[in-house]
Amino acid sequence: MNPGQVRRDKDPQQAGVSLISLLVALALGVLLSSAVVALYVGSKRQFLVDDELARVQENGRYAINLLRRELLLAGFFGGLAASALPAPPGTGPGCGTPGRWPLGPVPAVDLQPDYRGGVPLTLAGVALDCLPAAALQRGSDLLATRRVAGEATLANGVYAPGIAAADSGHWYLRWSEHAGAADWWQAGRIDAAETVAGSGVWYWRLYPRIFYVRRYSGEPADATPTLCAEGLAPSGMLTRCLVEGVEYLVLELGIDESGDGVPDYYLRFPTAAQVQRVVTARIHLLLRGLTPLRGYRDQRRYRLGQAVVDIPGDGYLRRVFSTTVPLRNAAVWPLAE
Repeated sequence: MNPGQVRRDKDPQQAGVSLISLLVALALGVLLSSAVVALYVGSKRQFLVDDELARVQENGRYAINLLRRELLLAGFFGGLAASALPAPPGTGPGCGTPGRWPLGPVPAVDLQPDYRGGVPLTLAGVALDCLPAAALQRGSDLLATRRVAGEATLANGVYAPGIAAADSGHWYLRWSEHAGAADWWQAGRIDAAETVAGSGVWYWRLYPRIFYVRRYSGEPADATPTLCAEGLAPSGMLTRCLVEGVEYLVLELGIDESGDGVPDYYLRFPTAAQVQRVVTARIHLLLRGLTPLRGYRDQRRYRLGQAVVDIPGDGYLRRVFSTTVPLRNAAVWPLAE
């Protein structure tokens, strides 16, 4: 090797990367990669949280508005007082004893507070034997409401806009101005003489529902708590599930002791005398997400009015929704004799 070749090898511009420089570069690369991965994981987690929270908020608002509307309309029977409602048909379908709810002489608003098992028994003493007792959420309430549609199907002989006939098989409250009496009617074909303007006959479709929380949505194995409703259908009682993720339903009744139309206090377990003075109702819902979040554990205690729910520690997001509803229609609870 000649001296010129050695000098060229030692030229700084020809030298390679030292081991220390290589280690520093690798360490910086690892740190940068870790930061990028952490940012990605955090962003993905936040996206999942935001998506699940948005779903809970949407379901909660829908469920609370649905129940609010039912309570606002509960007790509306086309302008008829509760005392003017007809007796139930001798062989009519229904749910519960006594009275075969909803065609019998039962309140327009009724509750089973804090269900703990067996056949649900309402404050008015109606045993709701049509409900799937084994699937009902323990500790949740049940709400039974009765009303007719906000608009008559046939009003003084004239069909409502967009309606040409009664819904086959469904139940209606029929009022005859000439007879001065009402009766329950299961839709077949309305008599032609009654469909003439000025006939003095009204038909109002009946909408009775029992709202409850079922411990599953489609199949027991999915274990997704769901707000369901039992309603009167042509062939009897029919279950329809409405909102997934509703875990608990709690209701409190506003009692007006002074008679000024304003509630003096709220009760979840009113006595028979107190329910005669109900003027408002509070609705509380505990909504749960549909998908558990990895690394999240909910061990909080939730207060739903006067009720407290302890969560055993799972990965679901939860939120409480509440509202107060005036019971606008007179005598939603029949006065005691």
